[in-house]
Amino acid sequence: MKKIRVLFSLLVLLICMTAQSQNPNRNQLLRQRIELAKLRQIRQNLQIDEATFVQFRPIYLKYERTLANIDFRSQNKIMKVNADSLSAQDADLLVLAQWARARRLLQVREQAYAEFRKILTAQQMVKLYQCETEIRQKMMSELRNRKKQAL
Repeated sequence: MKKIRVLFSLLVLLICMTAQSQNPNRNQLLRQRIELAKLRQIRQNLQIDEATFVQFRPIYLKYERTLANIDFRSQNKIMKVNADSLSAQDADLLVLAQWARARRLLQVREQAYAEFRKILTAQQMVKLYQCETEIRQKMMSELRNRKKQAL
């Protein structure tokens, strides 16, 4: 039940963060709250002791913030365009941009993995990726449900 409550609060914070705000600091505060909720969930799932968590936290926050700088919104653009309506140059640019995002994501994950492995076991790394995927899926599911309810 506590897990569901944490994930629900993550979802609410994400939704609030995506809404346009008059106050630019508000998005930053919401992002920090989401990061903290994720860290709590990850710490619980990985069963990390305090000393390890103190080392893990700054590395994870750096990883999260680097991921936030990658443009995931345009990642699916290639699937939504009509290929026949594109010029050869536009199609090339679309494919190259897709590859550039994929390379950047891979670089970020490889760098983070090397840093995480200094303090986490391989089994904990698997749990970390599973936990992140689970959180992401639940957040996306909640966003879809809320979007349906709004219509």
